[in-house]
Amino acid sequence: MLNTTGLIQGHYECRSLAETLPVFTDLLAAEVIEQRLGEATVKHPNTDWRLVVHEGGPSAPEKSFDNHYGFRVGSHQEVEAAWEYLEANKGNYRLTQITKPQQAHFAYSVYFREPGGNALEIEYYNPGGALHGRSHTAAHWETPLPNERFSGRGYIPQAFSHGTLQCDDTEASRRFYTEILGLQIAAGFNKAQYIKHISTPWYIVVLQRSPRQYLAPVNRFTLEVGSPAEVEEVHGKFAAEGRTLGITDVGNLERAGGNTSFIFSDLDRNWWELTAGARR
Repeated sequence: MLNTTGLIQGHYECRSLAETLPVFTDLLAAEVIEQRLGEATVKHPNTDWRLVVHEGGPSAPEKSFDNHYGFRVGSHQEVEAAWEYLEANKGNYRLTQITKPQQAHFAYSVYFREPGGNALEIEYYNPGGALHGRSHTAAHWETPLPNERFSGRGYIPQAFSHGTLQCDDTEASRRFYTEILGLQIAAGFNKAQYIKHISTPWYIVVLQRSPRQYLAPVNRFTLEVGSPAEVEEVHGKFAAEGRTLGITDVGNLERAGGNTSFIFSDLDRNWWELTAGARR
């Protein structure tokens, strides 16, 4: 089992940074903390987890709603206000497929599609659900963002809460996440599970689906370990024994800018990255 220190990043492919980044900053209260040619990193002020946004050009594929990222607000009413604001401003941001507020898995949410080919969610959970074993419903922030940080919209995204994946078989995937990746199951349903690192509140929703949409490696999640030596050790083990562990592909070991990393795909052909020394 991996001895990871954190689930630190998601990676997200869009078509144009110029079109997608304003969706994160203007509608989801995220900040662009780093940008270079073809790539930007966004972060919510209340969440240490980061999202690396890659510009894939006009041919970047449309992803299903099962491969989305979500941001959380502090009340049921704010989801409805978010829906109204998105509808009123959809032309300015080229938003499509805005759903009416709906309930699923104890969440109250609105979903929408941004012009980069991706779906996003604004959600609310009653934090009392954490008292009944659903740890992912607990608040993801200690100090709420004040109104002046995100005024005039009727809602304030208070945290970057989760990403989403598809899988082939919930039980098999659950064993892989816990026994190989060392992640924690925050909640589970027949066809869905919520996985997270034990030290942080953000999580990944994994949905059993058939047929599947398989994503390119640019769409992945990053796990961190304590040292480059650990990355090298795991890379060697996955390259030699990966098939028996549920690893379907292993990328080359990369060293750049103080980082040591490699990417790999799991039994569901979802992509992950293992790194040490990552920029934080």
